[in-house]
Amino acid sequence: MLEKYINEQEIVTKLLIKSLNEKKLVQAYLFSCDDINYIYDYSKDFAKSIISLSNKDEKILKNIFFRIDKEEYTELKIIKPDGNFIKKEQLLELQNSVLNKPVEGNKIIYIIKNCEKLNSSSANSILKFLEEPEEDIIAILLTDNINMVMPTIKSRCQVLNFKNVKNNNSGNNKLMNFIFNDVSNINEEDFNIFIDNIFNLIETIENKGKSTFIYVKKFAWDIFSSSEQIMSLLNAILYLYTDALYYIVGKKINYFINYEEKVKFIVKNNNEIKIIKKISIIEELKKELNVNLNTKLLFDKLIIELSEV
Repeated sequence: MLEKYINEQEIVTKLLIKSLNEKKLVQAYLFSCDDINYIYDYSKDFAKSIISLSNKDEKILKNIFFRIDKEEYTELKIIKPDGNFIKKEQLLELQNSVLNKPVEGNKIIYIIKNCEKLNSSSANSILKFLEEPEEDIIAILLTDNINMVMPTIKSRCQVLNFKNVKNNNSGNNKLMNFIFNDVSNINEEDFNIFIDNIFNLIETIENKGKSTFIYVKKFAWDIFSSSEQIMSLLNAILYLYTDALYYIVGKKINYFINYEEKVKFIVKNNNEIKIIKKISIIEELKKELNVNLNTKLLFDKLIIELSEV
């Protein structure tokens, strides 16, 4: 579950994986990151990894993981601020809910989102909980403002500082502006789907050549049917190959800064001369698109000409 975070959060993730492998988990963790929702998702994946230690039945785990994602798994307790604060009543309810031993998993896990919003009385309640931890209970506290977390709480947790996430996301905003003529109707989810489709197409061309028509033509044509979509496709491929060229000559990646592994894939499959030829092909296809060449024909040319380099 945590392996997917290795590239983004190498130090924290390797530490937690090591703890899981050696079964040396602590009773309370404090995750700190500028994006609270990012570490909230991370904490749920960490909870899944903990539960997997004692249960290897894939069918059972699949059901548990589904309920965790839906926040319906009874042995994962989630506390979120009620308004501007996390209130004492919420912590008392939590304490009462974990009195019984875990049945489905090996641990009862509770996540407190935005723990810096504990008020004085709720903070005292959680301190008592942290001071006398039960062996089968693990706490994961989350904050996007570590300076506002009470020192007494920090001292009772293993503090893990995650790398800045929001600044990394700004790289996507920059990339969106390069690829699309108008970004006003593009949200983050749509952009991620678009990028996944681009990588799917390019990786298939690189691996399958002209056989790409068999694998993705219908799928790709459904997605890249209009001239605007084709232009965005060409822009994305142009910048992807440009970054690969930058990488080869020792320059810093400029466009796909959050997708270095994808850039490395292009480098692995091409030398400098091939990448320059492919960049020239894309630039010519963009010119042809601007004079209203049939978009279906242009898409076919894209696959054929890149495959022939």
